[in-house]
Amino acid sequence: MKKILFVNMCGHGHVNPTIGLINELMNRGEQVTYIAGEEFRNKIEKTGAKFKGYNNSFDIANLVNENLNLENSESLLNFIDIFKKIIEILFNSKEKFDYIIYDSVFMLGNEVGRVLKIPAICSITTFAANERTNCLSSLFNKIEPKIQELLNSSEYINFVKYSQEKYGIKCPSASNVIFGKGMISIVYTSKYFQLCGESFDESYKFIGPSISDRKEDISFPLETNDKKKVIYISLGTIFNNSIEFYENCFKAFDNMDAKIIMSVGKNIDVNTFKSIPSNFIIRNYVPQLEILKHADVFITHGGMNSTNEGLYYDVPLILIPQFIDQPAVANRVAELGAGIVIEKDKVTPEVLKQSVVRILSDNNFKINSKKIGKSLREAGGYKKGVDEILNLINKKSSLFT
Repeated sequence: MKKILFVNMCGHGHVNPTIGLINELMNRGEQVTYIAGEEFRNKIEKTGAKFKGYNNSFDIANLVNENLNLENSESLLNFIDIFKKIIEILFNSKEKFDYIIYDSVFMLGNEVGRVLKIPAICSITTFAANERTNCLSSLFNKIEPKIQELLNSSEYINFVKYSQEKYGIKCPSASNVIFGKGMISIVYTSKYFQLCGESFDESYKFIGPSISDRKEDISFPLETNDKKKVIYISLGTIFNNSIEFYENCFKAFDNMDAKIIMSVGKNIDVNTFKSIPSNFIIRNYVPQLEILKHADVFITHGGMNSTNEGLYYDVPLILIPQFIDQPAVANRVAELGAGIVIEKDKVTPEVLKQSVVRILSDNNFKINSKKIGKSLREAGGYKKGVDEILNLINKKSSLFT
């Protein structure tokens, strides 16, 4: 039995794929201590892992909603604050760990491993990136002036000095956020779906999405005698506050002979909608994996988790990418012929309806989504991920003794 330190510092899209991995590690006798934002305490503790939380002052939703207006660098300064909180939690702990698994955004992960003299494993919840495929390059080019301003700020300089003097941590360059990798890197997609998959060496382990039974029930019937098509609509957990988008969906599909399942997120009062078409079922939350087992089309924001989950169940996608890696994910789906991309500022009822009709009438979308889905299912999932982790630890632990 070995003790694992798991570090995560972002939102649901970075935490959810790790849940199956944690469960499997613990099923095989490992002990897990998981550091993340306090909002994830309940989710992590349900796995049986020990949870150590911090108050999360970084809100990516606010950054997005400001349309990357970084004249006020408060959000990025909060990011530094989280780094400081995490290293204080783990270095002030009296626990001794055998290895660390860290989210790729926590760019100090390898350094923590070096200082603690334990193996470091990177968890990558979007596409892996290298010199051939940098799906975040356009974003970083856009905000590079503010990044440089941050790196030159007294707050960051003091943090670098503090980390070095107190803990012996050398802060890596900001590019490690994009290109960072561990002794091995667990990537939650297939090599086939990965951009330029063949350009990655064997240290990258493409395990597919971490699909596990969430033991959730659907509170409404999906299977009917008339076998109507099922269209599922969800914009994830961050970009789901657009009343205008949902109203466009009403107009697009109110006369369509299909059952429409719409998840609008916890921040919208369903009673806000004045007139809901009779073929719509609207909820603040639905069990997404269960819905996808029945869906014929999935309209999504193109987040990596939602995209992987839809394709895992062979569902063609209509993607409306919003931010960060989503345009790259959406374009990859379209490139492989498994979906249609709509730019977020070009969404209209007409475009939505035409896109759904096109997918339902052209069987190639289904054929191509099945091809990706097969690659995702055959990648092995969280069990394969744990196999790779334990194989590394069994081989490498002697290097740190």
